[in-house]
Amino acid sequence: MILKTIKSVLGILLLPVVFAVASSFYEQFGFIDINFTKGQIYFLWGVTAYCLFQLILIKPVYLYVLGHETVHVLATWLCLGRVTRFHVTSRGGSVSTTKTNIFIKLSPYFIPIYAILITAAYFFIIKMFLWGFLVRPYYMFLFGATLSFHIIMTIDTIKVKQPDFAKAGHIMSLVLIFVINMIIIAGILGLFFNSFSFLSFLRSSYYSSVDLYRTIFIRLFQYK
Repeated sequence: MILKTIKSVLGILLLPVVFAVASSFYEQFGFIDINFTKGQIYFLWGVTAYCLFQLILIKPVYLYVLGHETVHVLATWLCLGRVTRFHVTSRGGSVSTTKTNIFIKLSPYFIPIYAILITAAYFFIIKMFLWGFLVRPYYMFLFGATLSFHIIMTIDTIKVKQPDFAKAGHIMSLVLIFVINMIIIAGILGLFFNSFSFLSFLRSSYYSSVDLYRTIFIRLFQYK
């Protein structure tokens, strides 16, 4: 109970970071040039296509659960643990492991596994085949679609009370998921859009966080 309370307090103390990251992301996003290149257009088409797919046709729950539990497995292996059970259905899934920590529990919420697999396949094709550059538009489209899939399904999933959040605490979990996802998405936009500066986003997030904590401290302890 005490540990749970400490985690909740830490989560609340990190809320200024959430605000700083969100405002810095919004600021950089506003700098994106609307004169998109061909690759950027395919990326945005992919994002739009998945949104329409889920809205009009079907929500690919099984595919998301499969990726979610697979990331649990990979995170467990990275932490030198063993997987003793792997179960996936369209209604949910579970993984039993010999080791658990915050990274293992929360990694599926901020690691876009399908976007990573698409990227790995793309670079494999580029390296192995001379005509690999021809698949770039298709890669950009699929990357946009899979990234959109990750974001939308993650948001949809965290609406429901998740047992994965028990380890870090619900407030702390939501804070970490939001901040890490914003950093990853900012990094991706920084790669695809020259007008979006990932380094500026990081600097702005840091200085905004410091300013917010300084302001809160002054208000609480030095107010006259």
